[in-house]
Amino acid sequence: MSWAAVAVAAVTAAYTGYTSHQNNKYMERQALADADAAKAQGRVEAERIRKEKEKAQSRARAAAAENGIDVHEGTAVVINDKIELDANYDANMAETTGYNSSQRLKGEASAYKSNAQSAIVGGLLGATSAGISAYTARGGNSKGGSGNSGSQGGGWK
Repeated sequence: MSWAAVAVAAVTAAYTGYTSHQNNKYMERQALADADAAKAQGRVEAERIRKEKEKAQSRARAAAAENGIDVHEGTAVVINDKIELDANYDANMAETTGYNSSQRLKGEASAYKSNAQSAIVGGLLGATSAGISAYTARGGNSKGGSGNSGSQGGGWK
């Protein structure tokens, strides 16, 4: 094996490890950004639900008042409370869903980070392996052979 081929193999292994590292680092950053966006989306959706709740309560009170019902007692209060409970449940679920999505994406980011670290180590090991393979294929040392050239029979055959 020529030294040029060894150099090419070593550089290729190192470059492959580096590009895989860079790709995984990019994916990690993207997953973290997506996690922040998912969490924010959950908060925005919860706020929209809460605003819609206020509109629904106003419409229900207006309809009750239009029909001559006292909006501060009886069925009107029950309807208002039911709207409140349902909307708060939906808003909390939206926030929880956003949070859960963000946690899943943070888990993905962690996996990408680990993959990036493994890629850089793998690239370095691949480059080192190529160098060691070439070294051992050429005899391993400058003295040549096993270093046991005597006739005393102490070497292995």
